[in-house]
Amino acid sequence: MRFASTHPKQPSNKNKKMKKPLALISLTALFPGAWAYADSAYINYRHQYAESTRMHADQVKFGSRLDSGWGFEGELKYKTAGDRQDVAFDNTVGNGHELTVSYQYRLDEKWLLTPSFALESIEKSTAYKMGLKLGYKVNDQLSVSGRYRYDSIKLDRDKVNHEMPDNQMDDQSINRYDVWVNYASKGPWAYEYQFTYFDADYIRYDNGKTDYEQNAAFKYKWDKRWVPFFEVGDIKVDSEDDKRQLRLRVGVQYNFL
Repeated sequence: MRFASTHPKQPSNKNKKMKKPLALISLTALFPGAWAYADSAYINYRHQYAESTRMHADQVKFGSRLDSGWGFEGELKYKTAGDRQDVAFDNTVGNGHELTVSYQYRLDEKWLLTPSFALESIEKSTAYKMGLKLGYKVNDQLSVSGRYRYDSIKLDRDKVNHEMPDNQMDDQSINRYDVWVNYASKGPWAYEYQFTYFDADYIRYDNGKTDYEQNAAFKYKWDKRWVPFFEVGDIKVDSEDDKRQLRLRVGVQYNFL
């Protein structure tokens, strides 16, 4: 991996490109006021590298959970421009943003129900994501949860390409199923395994309409606020064959409350 030097600034549509990220960032101004009533709040930075495509990406995520049960999250995504492989933190461009609203309803001491709605916007599409998550606390160290989410994706009609299996329709949908197993040791380490299954109405993986992902996360609680982590994932390479690739992530989360 190489870290390329910064190129001289060139005249561009910079202001236009920055409108969406700045608009989303401005929403964070609402969070400090909400934190006065929050049960928890955080900001999370993560860097990602995919082994086969050799592409780098970054994500900044922030959120808060109010005492009432309502939760609000925002996510900013970035990537290296074009198809420049093995290049990180240079010529970085926006790769979409996402806003999520959720509500935690505690059924009893063990069970937790969380409906959610998310809006994701990237260059070629907008996705509306409606989910329902059910969590169960086995004991103080172990918990399991599952979620069903329906994603309705509206593709930019100018981006529809009938020669590309995953871009043939302007209206697409995914039935997504997630399972998590979380274990928090009595020490500083915590572990999470996630399995995701996708059932789509378009070609998604190996010329079929189903796909899956796996992810293992390893988190270290440095103190009450700082939590560095790294993740190892198993994901597809593209929609036309059965090749898989390793996805590596490293990041840190800061907890305000």
